[in-house]
Amino acid sequence: MATDYRYLFADLLTNEIIAELPLTGVSFTQQLNQAGTFQGHLLLSGVNSAALNVDASTIPGRSVVYVDRNGILVWGGVIWGRQYNSLAQQLTLQAREFESYFERRRISTTTAFTNTDQLVIAQTLMNNAQAAASGNIGVTVGSETSGVLVDRVYYDYELKTVYSAIQDLSRQDDGFDFNIRVSYSGGIPTKTLVLGYPRIGTAYSSTSASALVFNFPAGNIVEYEYPEDGSVAANKLYALGAGSNEGKLISIQSDTTKLAEGWALLEEQANYSDITDQTVLDELATGQVAAVSYPPTVIKIVVPAYQDPVFGTYAIGDDARLIIVDNRFPNGLDEIYRIVGFNVQPGEAGPERVTITLTQTTN
Repeated sequence: MATDYRYLFADLLTNEIIAELPLTGVSFTQQLNQAGTFQGHLLLSGVNSAALNVDASTIPGRSVVYVDRNGILVWGGVIWGRQYNSLAQQLTLQAREFESYFERRRISTTTAFTNTDQLVIAQTLMNNAQAAASGNIGVTVGSETSGVLVDRVYYDYELKTVYSAIQDLSRQDDGFDFNIRVSYSGGIPTKTLVLGYPRIGTAYSSTSASALVFNFPAGNIVEYEYPEDGSVAANKLYALGAGSNEGKLISIQSDTTKLAEGWALLEEQANYSDITDQTVLDELATGQVAAVSYPPTVIKIVVPAYQDPVFGTYAIGDDARLIIVDNRFPNGLDEIYRIVGFNVQPGEAGPERVTITLTQTTN
């Protein structure tokens, strides 16, 4: 099935489209609560690079790339790297989603929140960042709320990044999901901060006609990987905050349920050197130990982009039913998992495929 991909390049601040380039070897990813990645190649042999405006449209740190699939934006982010190989006459571009821009923005003015909704804090931090001179990259920020009220102080001397502040909020006990999504509005690419409490994405419903189902080997899965890694599990966490020696903040949290079930004690340490508040540290430690107390299963399935459910009908955060019957699961695996990432290969030299990352649902 033919799929039309276009790669549009724009200025980070003005969002003006200044080039469309014929890239090859493209792959791009999205990940839940993280900045996804992009890579593509431009063969300059026999190409009028000046006429295509290649140099000015791919400046690292200034240019952005949007991926258009059949008239729908499916990816967008900032170009952070480009490399030219003279022997191959090939320019390679690397980019990351727009969340990565806020890794380069600092909270430089002391900002305090008392009994404030956690989503409002995230929105305020991003709005403040974009209010700075030359700092507005056009991310639309909404007014969602979660009902979870917290206290936070971000001191100017910490110079914490906006991204890490939002990510820390999302990872605390009773946190949330976030994503910057791209779409067209009147033919113009737009960027929107999406916040979801307790999650984003669609929960699985067996009665829904649009419920996502992936099946191996009788269905739409070409192949899958099912790694299990107990070395990253911990049921007791020592979270270290700001300070030094005897004055250092520490929060010790355990998963007593797992220990009561007969698991051996597994200890881990997490460092939050910029956290100066004990309550905040406790919330982060509680959320972290819950995330790692059982060896997480991260499954990767490879599916054709054009086979039901087709690429574009599912998104980061959605639930999906996974059915596997083979030598690894002779009695069958039939469980609900959550889509936390995907890697798309447009497939100009072969079939368009998507590698979907799944993990256990928690909400």
